[in-house]
Amino acid sequence: MLTDEDRARIEAEERLRHAVRQSMQTPAEPAAPPPPPPKPGFGQRLYHFLNSSVGMWLLSSVLLTGGAAVLQQIQHAHEIAQKNQQDLTTLRFEIEHRLGNMAFLLRRAKTTGAAKTALDGVFKSPIPLTPELQNRTLSSLFLAAYPILPRKKQQDVRQAIRLVKRLEEDELLLHPLPDGQPLSDAQREKFSKTITSIQQLHLSEI
Repeated sequence: MLTDEDRARIEAEERLRHAVRQSMQTPAEPAAPPPPPPKPGFGQRLYHFLNSSVGMWLLSSVLLTGGAAVLQQIQHAHEIAQKNQQDLTTLRFEIEHRLGNMAFLLRRAKTTGAAKTALDGVFKSPIPLTPELQNRTLSSLFLAAYPILPRKKQQDVRQAIRLVKRLEEDELLLHPLPDGQPLSDAQREKFSKTITSIQQLHLSEI
């Protein structure tokens, strides 16, 4: 049976062992707080915005507006191309008709007066295919066709206009001469050659 002295001794030893264990234990470090979540980047924010109701409405509005504008531009360009093609066809037939009429009259011209009548086609058409083009000069018809032709085709038109100017000068030189004066073969050949050169350029062009 333990005496009071034994119990006191045992309690003192227990307290000593407990104190030693407490002194040997290292205090636990407090746990580090979790890192903050990363901020969303621009692409992620844009993705979330476009997937929202406001973003979907804005995106659909932009697509509809842009699509309508593109379609309108395509339609406008198509209408311009059609009009240019119609104008070019009208000018082509008027030029061909006028040159052909001038060549026909020159082949049968015997006098200066007949040559004047034939060369008058450089200034107006006696029998136009298109009435609004009747009083247009041949040069103006070529000039009207020039901007609506492909760039690679415009060089021949410039050459044709130079030849038409030569015919205009020839017609002016005939004016002082009497109408009854016989037309020489050299004169007829000169005028006819110029007209043929213009026809070749025109037909190769359009």
